[in-house]
Amino acid sequence: MKNELFELTRRRRAIRRYHSTRIADSIIDEIIKVGLTAPTAFGKKTVKFIAVRDKETILKIGVCKTNGGSQINGADTVIVVMVNNSSEFWIEDGTIASSYLWLAAEQFNVGACWVHIRNRMGKIKTSDEEIRELLNVSDDYTVLNLMALGEKAEIKKPYTENNLDYSRVTKIL
Repeated sequence: MKNELFELTRRRRAIRRYHSTRIADSIIDEIIKVGLTAPTAFGKKTVKFIAVRDKETILKIGVCKTNGGSQINGADTVIVVMVNNSSEFWIEDGTIASSYLWLAAEQFNVGACWVHIRNRMGKIKTSDEEIRELLNVSDDYTVLNLMALGEKAEIKKPYTENNLDYSRVTKIL
């Protein structure tokens, strides 16, 4: 049986180095379109994306996280994933949407890396606060993570069936 979703997910790897090639706007739009289809608790559609393509702004966002923020340097696009924090399930909603973005990027052979922002520190305030101030985002949203996107400058082997640890699965029949 052919499992197209498995074929996609096994290729999805964290890519942290990018070529300087610009990704077509239409591909970025398609990736975001997939992210917008992600389910949210009670259908509230609490997730918001800001797609940043300006290199200077990307560098400024990167320094809003004291450890690991430089992972976005060199990315063509950084999607800031934020969620309305009045939702009880804001972390889950943002996580699902980010996963959809990551898989969509792989579908278009675009390298992607998730960069954690929640509970991380910036230079003076939290990373979330510093990014929201930089991008002029209201306090009713919280930045969960960043998705760095770019043309892959590193190749990682896809997962195989041998990489799967089935000891983590229990079947109750």
